[in-house]
Amino acid sequence: MILNPWWEIPTSIVAEGIGSLVLNNPAAARRKGYVVQNGRYRQRPGPGNALGQMKLVMPNPYSVYLHDTPNKNLFSEPVRTFSHGCIRVGGAIDLDKTLLEGVVTPEQIDEILASRETTRLSLAKAIPIYIAYFTAEGADDGSIRYFPDVYKRDDLKLAQSEPRMDCAA
Repeated sequence: MILNPWWEIPTSIVAEGIGSLVLNNPAAARRKGYVVQNGRYRQRPGPGNALGQMKLVMPNPYSVYLHDTPNKNLFSEPVRTFSHGCIRVGGAIDLDKTLLEGVVTPEQIDEILASRETTRLSLAKAIPIYIAYFTAEGADDGSIRYFPDVYKRDDLKLAQSEPRMDCAA
């Protein structure tokens, strides 16, 4: 668990506009906490940090993690696919306090957050986190409800599972 995290900005997001902001309007970039250090674009911890006040690091090949957000109003939107792949958590600080029970007190977490100092804490024991993406679900009446495939994963999965016809007759 990282409290008051720095955001290591992926190159794809730098290319979408943060890079040009830093180059063309450095004063505005500084106000938003963006810096370039050793060739890497980063955002300082603080109220406007894209990760909010916490980041739960989960080892995985996709660099996906759970994090807070300064844009809590997005949780009330009907479609919530605003992220570049990581997962915003509603009630992230409450989740922190639950996962860190026995490691630090809720008051200590509040003090760390108020300090704005980046602090890494280890959970008392590892917990599995499973992320699933579904575009269909069974309904109580036996029918199937379908949802938009916002990440375009269904076509990829179908292409991988189509039967191959490369046998000679």
